[in-house]
Amino acid sequence: MNKKLSELGLHEENSIMNSESGVLHTYWQKTKVRYPFTPTKRITLIFTACLSLLLLTGCTDNPDQSLSNSSQKGKEQTRERPLKIVNVMTIEPQIISMNNELPGRVEAFKTAEIRPQVSGIILSRFFEEGSLVEEGQQLYQIDPARYEADYQSTNASLQNIKAERELALALQSRYLSLIKTNAVSEQELDSAKASVAQAEAAVALARAEVKTAKINLDYTKVYAPISGYISPSTVTDGALVTAQQQAALATIRQLDPVYVDLSQSAAGAKTLQQSLMTSRMTKGEDAMFEVTLLFGNNDFVYPHKGSLYATDLAIDENTGTIRLRSVFPNPNAALLPGMFVRGSIEEIGIQETIIVPQKAVSIEADGSKTVWIVDANNIASKRAVVTNSTYKNNWVIKSGLKTGDTVIVVGTMMLQQGSKVAPKNIKSKDSNNMSSGATTSDDRTTADAENNKTGSN
Repeated sequence: MNKKLSELGLHEENSIMNSESGVLHTYWQKTKVRYPFTPTKRITLIFTACLSLLLLTGCTDNPDQSLSNSSQKGKEQTRERPLKIVNVMTIEPQIISMNNELPGRVEAFKTAEIRPQVSGIILSRFFEEGSLVEEGQQLYQIDPARYEADYQSTNASLQNIKAERELALALQSRYLSLIKTNAVSEQELDSAKASVAQAEAAVALARAEVKTAKINLDYTKVYAPISGYISPSTVTDGALVTAQQQAALATIRQLDPVYVDLSQSAAGAKTLQQSLMTSRMTKGEDAMFEVTLLFGNNDFVYPHKGSLYATDLAIDENTGTIRLRSVFPNPNAALLPGMFVRGSIEEIGIQETIIVPQKAVSIEADGSKTVWIVDANNIASKRAVVTNSTYKNNWVIKSGLKTGDTVIVVGTMMLQQGSKVAPKNIKSKDSNNMSSGATTSDDRTTADAENNKTGSN
């Protein structure tokens, strides 16, 4: 029977109608078709496919439920991920001593530029350049020959005029005795008196000329007007100098004590003035305000304390600052004129205020400052703050924070608004000891730790 089924043929009848002859041609064509599988093999393949489908259906009773379970497991893993750990501090007012560091420059306490008062040739120099000279010490000698001659000439003129005065006095005395007997007229007596007056005036003028000549002669010896360190000389022996010339022969600077002129911005001048007035009301009108000096690349603290001496009442148009002059002792000449320094003025002494570490404050693109705070539900959010000044590594907060607020100090990197965090409280002193430059490294360390925990889970 199988053999007959395999050799079964399909007969197809084709009919073709010839439209012209009307004759229908019918023919049968026998075609043999062979199948690739026998009926037994086909039944076996169908059975195997059905069995596989049943097995797959049995392994997964409910496909939708399986997908739901996998999604739920993913959510549970997301929920179980550890929260971002951040270091926070609780805001509490602190008592601090405000010191305002201002840039400044050292100025000599006294400065004298040596210039000749008379013209002449420099004969000699009597000091060592760069040394300490005393007030009244002779520095230069100008050729005095011409001035000695002038002095002698004026003295001779004075003697001549004095002789003429004596003659006029004698004539006047004679006329006074003769007038009693009417031997001379009143007119002659008046002329004698006028001659005496003229002689007296001539003597006074001659004496002034002698004094002038003596002064010019003394000016040939150039003396130090103040004590201090003298600069190198700009002239040598044999140089011609002129009276009141523009170039100084040398410069003497007194360096103990010295002035330090500090520059305070006009914006902060009002605050400083109010602070000084408050301190004076507390300490009295004679209160002295100490100034600490810092200089050098290593912020070397000058060992001697200075005091605020005077405040300028005008603003510099070029820099927009006000000059604050302080005085410092300088026994070892460590402070030299022209040196740039920083001065810290004890403004208002001790005060109570809110401070936060500088690294906890972020500066936005528009220049405003913000901090991250954590509420009672451990939700992080940004808050704008206004700062007043700096205190060590902290910002002094003027507004935006209040007592009891929780501020994030470390861990703000990659933090998003409204994120839930795991706050770790630190003390204010610990936050102050942390350097402001460690923010990035601390944040990276915290992020690495969280990534490690996530990877292990």
